[in-house]
Amino acid sequence: MTPRPLLLRFAIAAACAPLLGQTPLFTDGTAFGGSKVFSEGMNPLGNPARYSQAPSGWYFSFVDGDQEAKDCESNLSSAASQDPVAASNALGNLANGPWAQRTRAYGLQNIKKGASLALTREEFNGLVDNPDLSPSHLGSPAALGLNTSTLQGRRAVVNRLSLGGGGPLQQGSTTALGLSLRVERWSDNELAEVYNAAGPGAPAFGSAAADLLGGHATSAKGWNFGLDAGAVLELTQGVRLGLTADQLNEKHLWGVDLQPQFRAGLQLDLGSSASVALEGDLNSAQRMPFAVKQQSNSASLRYAVSGSAVVILGVEQRKLGANSVTRGGAILQIRTDSLLLALGFQAGQDRPLKSASLMVD
Repeated sequence: MTPRPLLLRFAIAAACAPLLGQTPLFTDGTAFGGSKVFSEGMNPLGNPARYSQAPSGWYFSFVDGDQEAKDCESNLSSAASQDPVAASNALGNLANGPWAQRTRAYGLQNIKKGASLALTREEFNGLVDNPDLSPSHLGSPAALGLNTSTLQGRRAVVNRLSLGGGGPLQQGSTTALGLSLRVERWSDNELAEVYNAAGPGAPAFGSAAADLLGGHATSAKGWNFGLDAGAVLELTQGVRLGLTADQLNEKHLWGVDLQPQFRAGLQLDLGSSASVALEGDLNSAQRMPFAVKQQSNSASLRYAVSGSAVVILGVEQRKLGANSVTRGGAILQIRTDSLLLALGFQAGQDRPLKSASLMVD
């Protein structure tokens, strides 16, 4: 089979990247039901104007789990069935849900009086199926032996140094501004295509899927520098307007045009214990490592159960090219004067995305 052009492969694999817009480092972000515009101030990829909202201290973070289109991994396993009807049906289902992604991230951060210095590492392993649905290649062991369905995988790793600061313009001000500078070292690799087994028998998708999500060495290396900004304005008591801007400095890296992306949100206080936030990207933009534009909208509810416990619930819809993914999530925070423990969970996957973070003063 003739290899597809590299940029086309980027486009096909774009559906593997629902989290690449913003990994929920330090259990802070829209993937777990939180907010980006009105973040808790702990995520170096969040709104830098909110850094002053986070308690001063040392922060540690871990994120791990899978995201996938509906039943993707189970359909991949069924496509390897010795039952030709089950395998053929699974290939048909994969056309509507062809991607899966595994994410792992680590972070260390120090925040003090609205200033943030963070070291983070993110690892993404994704796969996408390109099913062959030709009727003459489905329905029997002999036909499946001629099937040309493929799996493609990508691995992207980024090591990042982030430095930023933000908070109210002056004491008592209702306007907060912030800036953040990111220095990123990216490494990337397109994994070998996995073709169906030749001759009679079912496509060998099951073990291949596990391998492609398991992690591989990367080869290509590249640098990126990013400048982000944010602002929050209190329009009236309990009503806030926020804005973020990512990658203000345009950058071209490996065929990906990293252009500014702007996001706006509105937050309303519901009494003294709860607040709700609605937000969305104002434009679509490409983000590493895929040359496909993405855009997202989200809603979140923050509720202080007590003086030491906070629950955050929300939902996010992210669109990448023609594919969209909707996820719900929850965050539990336990706060004391010198410690913060946060746990995040995203519903909807067989191996759900989850996060834990700890702050000590």
